[in-house]
Amino acid sequence: MPLSKLKVINFYSRKEIQQAIVEAAENREIAIRFSEGFGKRPDILQYPEEVLDLARKGATSFHASEELWENPRLISSNMKRSEAQKLRKGWDLILDIDSPYWQIAKITAWLIIEALKSFDIASFSVKFSGNKGFHIGLPFETFPRKYNGTEVKSMFPDAPRSIALFILEHIAEKYIEVKKNNEIVFGSSLERRFRIPCQKLQELTKKSLEELTKKVCSKCGKELQDVNAEKQYEFICPRCESSIKSAEDDPYQICPKCSIHMEKKETINNSVCSCGSKEYFTKFNPFSIIEVDTILISSRHLFRMPYSMHEKSGLVSLPFNPEKILLFEKKYAKPEIVKVSRHKFIDRGKAMPDEAKLLLEKSIRFAESRKEYEETGSRKEFKALEEAIPEILFPPCIKKILNGMEDGRKRAVFILINFLKCIGWNYDDIEKRIREWNKKNPEPLKETIITGQLRYHKRNKDRILPPNCSNKMYYKDMQVCMPDNFCKKIKNPVNYAILKSKMLSGKK
Repeated sequence: MPLSKLKVINFYSRKEIQQAIVEAAENREIAIRFSEGFGKRPDILQYPEEVLDLARKGATSFHASEELWENPRLISSNMKRSEAQKLRKGWDLILDIDSPYWQIAKITAWLIIEALKSFDIASFSVKFSGNKGFHIGLPFETFPRKYNGTEVKSMFPDAPRSIALFILEHIAEKYIEVKKNNEIVFGSSLERRFRIPCQKLQELTKKSLEELTKKVCSKCGKELQDVNAEKQYEFICPRCESSIKSAEDDPYQICPKCSIHMEKKETINNSVCSCGSKEYFTKFNPFSIIEVDTILISSRHLFRMPYSMHEKSGLVSLPFNPEKILLFEKKYAKPEIVKVSRHKFIDRGKAMPDEAKLLLEKSIRFAESRKEYEETGSRKEFKALEEAIPEILFPPCIKKILNGMEDGRKRAVFILINFLKCIGWNYDDIEKRIREWNKKNPEPLKETIITGQLRYHKRNKDRILPPNCSNKMYYKDMQVCMPDNFCKKIKNPVNYAILKSKMLSGKK
């Protein structure tokens, strides 16, 4: 329900609401949303009466940085990384859980809370995001000052990203079970459980079982793309007996030594994994129906402040008792009935020093272990091209994304920016194309997300490949993987565009 100016002013005129917003603004950069967009940045809130004054001028919502700053007014978009490190005094962990399926959002938030408890963390807090999900917060004071000699305050945004990824994988492994009777059990190792038939989940989400789940090697833990027995082909030279093995059904091979036709033999590879294992298990894929903004955050990333209103829903971003997560309903966040909760979001007074040390250590080790066996391509630096590659040569998945996305928009902007940087596009053209793309989305991404991602990549001059085609968390989950005959030759969308460009120009 759209916000009327009268409703906004009536809500923000309440003294206790003003006080709660200003308390949450301490040491944070503040961005104020007006009907036409965000106001100037950086900004701060110091006095309760400012909240009402801004509402009278047309402000509808208040947003804050996850980072904590010595002096937020000194922040600049042109600031160097080293300058930001000196100015930053810390960061709070905000796990931003978003799902178009309300019950799934509640269950996911509940499982994350249970996961935090399993790491002996009690200082977490929860609030309704104001629309489709929840924010789970941990104060910076719960983390150690240093990790392996590095100041933790300088580990933003990498540490929160790693924690978000680890937590999602942790709940998928520990608390969600895919039964052989095609039933998914949420809370499988807990006293309380929710059983949802796969067919019902498929009907709700409009996703296939293959998209909702993933197959994992029982031996090495690697995610498998295909568990069917594969045909392999071996070509043997009748003269020198040298051999060439291939997974492709080529009609013939020429011996590189003797320059004669080789004899073709067909074999069956029964192993399901490159490690040689023949066994696997099925695991729920949380990324298929849940989006966690934290995975894609950049510096100066914002979250909706507690007791801030939401422009689309007309509801309030309301803190509440984390133990009541499964009972929470959106109707409790109607502005006319909202009261300031005794459960404060990010309560530093209750933070226990080093409480989240184990969580941080496990998350970083998890992130490092992923690099060893996943071909995400996200850490491979790519050499700049001399000329930008035109859109006509883009792979099908990128073209599909550029047509607009209903789901997976945050992952999509991450893919697009990295892709365009790697194929020679300059920053101005990238920004223009990203903004054009965002207008095509049925529900455009918030301006803060677009601007944040663009600023981050402008400062970061490295060209990093987007995720590889084999990374199920992206193209297949986003339902944009529509391979043509050329796709089987490549591992990354960037390779597709470059090879097509070379073929067109006659280069080898």
